[in-house]
This record gives sequence, C-alpha cells and structure tokens, in this order.
Amino acid sequence: MVHAPRHPREGERLASLRSYQVLDTGADAALQALTAAAAQALGVPTALVSLVDEHRQFFKAATGLEAVLGEEAHRTRQTPREESFCAHVVATEQPLVVPDAGADARFAHLPMVTGPQQVRFYAGAPIIGRDGLALGALCVKDRTPRRLEAAALQVLTDLAAAVAELLELRRLDAAAGLHAVPGLHDGSGAGSGARQVLDESHRLRAGIDAGELVVHYQPVVDLLSGRWQGVEALVRWEHPQRGLLPPAAFLPIAEASGLIVPLGRQVLTLACTQVALWREQLSAAAQLHVAVNVSGRQLSEPDVVEVVTDALLISGLPASALTIELTETSAADVGAEVDIALQRIRALGVRLALDDFGTGYASFSYLQRFQPDVVKIDRCFVAALGRSPRDDLLAQTLIDLGSRLGCAIVAEGIEEREQVAALSALGVRLGQGYFFSAPRGATEVGHRLSSPETVLGS
Repeated sequence: MVHAPRHPREGERLASLRSYQVLDTGADAALQALTAAAAQALGVPTALVSLVDEHRQFFKAATGLEAVLGEEAHRTRQTPREESFCAHVVATEQPLVVPDAGADARFAHLPMVTGPQQVRFYAGAPIIGRDGLALGALCVKDRTPRRLEAAALQVLTDLAAAVAELLELRRLDAAAGLHAVPGLHDGSGAGSGARQVLDESHRLRAGIDAGELVVHYQPVVDLLSGRWQGVEALVRWEHPQRGLLPPAAFLPIAEASGLIVPLGRQVLTLACTQVALWREQLSAAAQLHVAVNVSGRQLSEPDVVEVVTDALLISGLPASALTIELTETSAADVGAEVDIALQRIRALGVRLALDDFGTGYASFSYLQRFQPDVVKIDRCFVAALGRSPRDDLLAQTLIDLGSRLGCAIVAEGIEEREQVAALSALGVRLGQGYFFSAPRGATEVGHRLSSPETVLGS
C-alpha cells in the first residue's frame, strides 16, 4: 500500500491551516459557488474544497459529493488522510492530474476507487495560504477515466487561488470580530451555488449604486512617537437587511462577477475624499496619508490611470498623500499592461506599496519588477518576533532588504507592546495593527484625529 505523503514542513503547514479556524465549520455559499463553477467549467459531476488536516481531509465545500463518497463520509464531510488524493497535491504544492486512478499504483487501492463510487479521474490544484503553504486542494472527480487539457487545468488553478483569497478574508474577519452573517454563507438563504452568487451580485450591484459601501480606516502609526502618519482604507457593506457586512461577505462575489472594478473605484473616491476633508479641517491631520488596496483585476482595466486621476481631482487630495497597495497575491496574476499602468500612476506622484511582503514565492522579484515606495512586512513575521533566532533573523533580513532599496517599511499586525519595541530596535519606523486600533468608521476616526494627542495604544 502506498501511503499519502507529507509536506516537508508539515508542522508549520498544519499550524497555518488551523489558524484559519475553518475546520469543522458550516457550509459557505461563496465556496460552494466556486466548487459549482469548477464542476461546470471542467464538465465533471464533482468538485470539492478539501482541507488536509493531520489525519483527515475535511470538505469545506462540495458539489456532487454524494457521487464519490460513501454514506458516512458524506454525512461527516471528511475521509481519512490516507485515502486522500489531495494529500499528494498538498505534499508537492503542485497541480495533480490522474487520468485513470484504477491504473495508478498510488491510488488504485483507495476505497473510493475500488468501492461502489468507482472514482477513476482526479485533478486537483493546491490552495496556497498566506504563509506560502498548502492548506488543501480544489479538486474535481469523475467515475470515467479522462484527460485534462492545459487550459482546463489553468481554470482549476485560478479557482484554487480564489478559494485561498476567500479563506484569507474569512481569517481576517474572524480576527477582527466580524463573523459570518446567518443566511449569507451557511446556505440557509434562498438559492444556492451559482444561482446564489448571481443573486448576491445583483444585490451588491444595487448596493454600490445606492451608496451602501462604507470605508473604515486603520491608522498607520509612528512607532517612536505614537502619532498617526496615515490610514489604510478598508471597505464594508452597510446592507439594509443584514447590517454591516465584512469583506468576506461580498468581495468574493465582487471578484467573481467583475463588480470589484466599480466597487474599487467607489472606495478609492470615498477614501480620497474623506482624507482630503480631514486634512483640510483638522490640524492634526494636515499631513495624513491614505493607503487603498487595489486588486489585479482593477489594475488590468484600461482606464485605471484615469480612475486614479479622477479620484484625486474630485477629492482635492494631493497625489503625494495617496498610496496604492498591491498584494503579492494580486501581483501574481497581472500582465505587462499593469506594469505600464503603475508607472503612469506613479508619474502622478502617487506612491506604490507592496503588501504582505515575504509571504509569496516571488517576493524578491516583485521588488525588482514594481520597485515599490513602501514595503509592508506581513503580520506572520511580526507575530514570530522573539520566537527563535531564526525568525528574528528572517524579519531583520526582510526589513534590511527593503530599507537598502530605499523603501519605507511598515510592519503589519502589531498586537503587543513588546512587538513595537522589537520592531523599533530593528529599525522599523511605521506600523499598524490592533495594538493601536481596529479599523473604525469615519466618524470615530475623525473624533480621534481631533484629539490634541493621538498616542500609542490609545
């Protein structure tokens, strides 16, 4: 019998998986929609989001699960890891295509191959988490042997990346105390799968048009003085029935439907307008900067430079007070046209920040390619400070590299005073995180900016 392989950094991988807090949780409509899209796009009856734990694989979302699992596994939504195709994907962090499992010595003995389900075809793409480690796989299965074209495998890989982004949004919202709203993610509302995505996209389009998007702001703080130097703009949806919704409730729908483009345009204008108003009315905010996240999809739009220009003109915000943040995840999907657009945006005087630095496979190449003005050190490196000499050396190396290339360094995810001291000792001047403030609405942030002293940890 061939045993399921283990990832070379299995302990770290398992810790990363469990940090998402999604194992043994309920159904998620957005993830369900992604499995439905995978099944439809590849023309197969079954698609699964499999999260590979230490001794099992847990199916967080599934389309056609009953076709490939027995009654008990269907009820519990899990199977032993040793019976998992996806464990092989996790171990190698590479896509895997098995045209005929019955003829493959690695899988021919598995119960789902030899049993009544008679699974023959499998294809899976890794779900790579924020730490660059595989959480599981998005996979498709069929009872008939078949081959998979390269274009179809690319579709599956792209959808797996969307799953990873959605899981990261879930993790961030849980950390912020923003939990899923009943009826939206648990499948209890009307409709399901692709139909629910379509319905939600219509609601989101109406919400954008009705001005229901609101922007919250998290301060970027001078670590020595404790004074605010800028804010990061983060979108929320003030839903008329469900109340304030976190990004995980609607950004996957926005990405899937293309609404991320008008949504991003509106958020950029709102954020620029609000910060321009604070700069004009509040002496403490006279030099305040704002950072706005922009997706790869937005940057690929032919009019993206005009969108940024219009936001600055409408708001009156100086270009030097705006920073466009590009995550490593979105950077991985952009083409040469985005490089040209970013050059034109920077020519306006707008700064470019590389977010989540250090977590992706191509971190250093992005430094060379995009030449950012700001590098944001990912929270995982901040959390690891003091854990071991190796972790401290890694953080120091990333900070030194960014600094020597002339980048301003911002540390993300600061939660403890000791982290402030450690980062200051490493030469980091700016940081953000819940130690200083959670993201807050414009009214509350305005009140804090009106205070004579906005100090450390207040």
